[in-house]
Amino acid sequence: MEMTLEDHSRKQVAAPTLAAGGAAANKPQPLAGFRILDLTRLLPGAYCTQMLADMGAEVIKVEQPGVGDYWRWMEPKVKRHGYQFLALNRGKKSITLDLKRPEGRDAFIALCKSADVVFDGFRPGVMKRLGLDSDSLHAIYPTLVYCAMSGFGQDGPDALVAAHDLNYQGMTGILHYVNGSTNAPHATALPVADLGGGALMAIAGILAALIERERTGKGRTVDVSVADGLLSWASFMTSKWNVAALPQEGSPFDEPFDKPFYSVYETGDGRHLVVGAYEPKFWKTLCDVLSLDHWVDRQWVEGPQEQELRHLLANAFKTKTLAEWMEIFSTSEACVTPVLSVKEALDGPQARARGSVLTIQDPVEGELKHIACPIRFDSVALGCVEPCPPLGRETDSLLSDAGFSDQAIAAMRDAGVI
Repeated sequence: MEMTLEDHSRKQVAAPTLAAGGAAANKPQPLAGFRILDLTRLLPGAYCTQMLADMGAEVIKVEQPGVGDYWRWMEPKVKRHGYQFLALNRGKKSITLDLKRPEGRDAFIALCKSADVVFDGFRPGVMKRLGLDSDSLHAIYPTLVYCAMSGFGQDGPDALVAAHDLNYQGMTGILHYVNGSTNAPHATALPVADLGGGALMAIAGILAALIERERTGKGRTVDVSVADGLLSWASFMTSKWNVAALPQEGSPFDEPFDKPFYSVYETGDGRHLVVGAYEPKFWKTLCDVLSLDHWVDRQWVEGPQEQELRHLLANAFKTKTLAEWMEIFSTSEACVTPVLSVKEALDGPQARARGSVLTIQDPVEGELKHIACPIRFDSVALGCVEPCPPLGRETDSLLSDAGFSDQAIAAMRDAGVI
């Protein structure tokens, strides 16, 4: 059964009334009208589809009956749901289907008729065993975009290796760049692999495939590897290997960049600030403010002079509080900024002006605060202010829309398929 692009067009969803910054919102979200069947669990898939939902896409979480996304029930919970699940599943829909059962498989195939994207977060081979892999679905719906995101991609000797964020960081060599040490690597708090190597790459791949479909009328399979995504981040550092005079590994370039003019310093009140005076003009301003004029032409010194310069800067910054230094550098531009906690940043004037915090009224969890989508569009409201869906909330309505009768839906429920 072949589909046309017209089968995928749906009525555009009206945007909320206010856009970021308070401007009137008279345009729909950019992805309004696109439907995504989300088969992923935990972090990378949820972050990806949350971003797509924030941009207007209709995201339908396809979850296991009685269990759902593992994060739904993980501690600590706000009330009923884990806080992590609530942070990344705003405004989505939920349907429960047992894809191992023929009836569940048939129901999923029926849902694909109205979908634009299927997002598979299983290990390679799982969807093929279910008969729901990209080849099988494209044979029925050639306009479908199928995104498969996994730790190491759909092929290669590591394709089936079980791993999580920290594993990917370690296996790609990124870990020491993230935590600042090649000799004593340690776990990181921010899941950079799941977010940057996986979710953001999947967003780019999905959007590129949708654009291509508009041009060609055909869908495509997108293969996203979290490890590949992380490795692409290292291209800036590994480019030095093209310089014959430098060793491929073990050179100073393998360490995090930390020079006196590009570092973190403690202030007189025990707080910290960041100095990013990389360009000569910023370095000159910094030297002027700190009365270190004789160091202006020695920004890149090494060895004992570098240590002397770092010592001078450290001592200088301890003579005033963080607030005092911020007042000084508010009129002397030298790329000197405070080190803030995330809460301080979100409570600050910049985040407030950008509308970076959303307030969600959840009927079960109460009032929830979440970080808004970072991408702003003119005359479009910040998206997804609806709460997370209870497990399977839209099961009946979505199956009914897909052509299943009330009797068929009841039979599937009795059989435990939904």
